Amino acid sequence: MTFTRTASALYGIHRFFGVDLVVFCEGGASRSYSDAVKLEIGQSTLDTLYWSSLFGIINLDKSAHFKSIGSKSTINLICQDVERLGINTVTICRDSDYDRALGVAPQGARVAWSMGYSWESDVVAIEVVEALAFTLVGTGPDGTAIASQLRARFARLEADLRRWTEIDASLCKRGCGALFDRQKPLSSIDMSDPPSLRVLALTARLVEAGYNRKPRKVLTVSSGEALSTCFGKLVSRAIYQTFVRVIAQFVQVRIEYELFMRLAISETFRALDAGRLPRFQQHIGSQVHAFT
Repeated sequence: MTFTRTASALYGIHRFFGVDLVVFCEGGASRSYSDAVKLEIGQSTLDTLYWSSLFGIINLDKSAHFKSIGSKSTINLICQDVERLGINTVTICRDSDYDRALGVAPQGARVAWSMGYSWESDVVAIEVVEALAFTLVGTGPDGTAIASQLRARFARLEADLRRWTEIDASLCKRGCGALFDRQKPLSSIDMSDPPSLRVLALTARLVEAGYNRKPRKVLTVSSGEALSTCFGKLVSRAIYQTFVRVIAQFVQVRIEYELFMRLAISETFRALDAGRLPRFQQHIGSQVHAFT
C-alpha cells in the first residue's frame, strides 16, 4: 500500500482521542481502511472490552482508545503501514488463528496476539468457567457437583475437537476454505445435552472440500490443547451451551451469550490478577512490547 492521506491519518489519530495510544482490534462490523481511521468513536464490542482489560492489567501508565474494525484484511493493512512508517502511537490487537500453533511468528513490533486461536479461546478456561458457576451457586455441595460435571464435559469436548481441529487447520493452511463455518459457528455443534460436534455435518463439509479422507496433517493438537487451538468462536459457543445446561440443573437464571462472555472476560483478568492462570500470565508478559 502506497503512502496516502489515509495512511498518514495514523500519525495523529491518538491526538484526536486525547490519548497516548490508539488500539485497533477485530470485532464488530467490517470496516474499510478509510473508515477505520476516521476521527470518530467506534462501537464498543467484546473485542474492545477484552483488549482494554488486558491493557489495564499491564499497567503501563498510558492512556488508550480502542477501536473495533472487524475486517481482518483492514487489520493487516494497518499493521503493514504502522510497521513501515514506524508509528509508535498505534497498536494492533488480533487473533492468532492457527499461526501461533503452526509456529508462525507475529509480524510487527506493534502487534499483540491472542494466546489461543482467539481471545474467546483465552477467556473460557475451565478455571474461569468454574469460578463463574461458583458465583451463581456457591462452593458447597452444588458447587462441587457443578465443577465435576463441567470438567467431565470439557474433557469430552476436548477429545471430540482434537481430530477435527487438525483437519480444519489443514484445510485453512491449504487455502481450501475451512471445516468449521466461520460465519455460523453453531452449525458445527449438536445442541443436545451435553453439546457435542455434528460429526456427520463436518464429514459432509470435508467431502465437499474434495477429501474422502482427512488431508495431510499440518498441525498436531496435543492432549489438553484442543480448546485453546480450535476456532475460538466455536469453542466459546460450545462452552457457553455447556455452562447454561449444567447451571440450569441447580439454579433458574437466564444468561445470554454476550453476558456470559463479558463475565468470562472479567473473571479471566480477576483470576490472572490472583495468580491462578500462570500460562496466560506468561503470554501477556510476552505481548507488553506492543503497547510500549
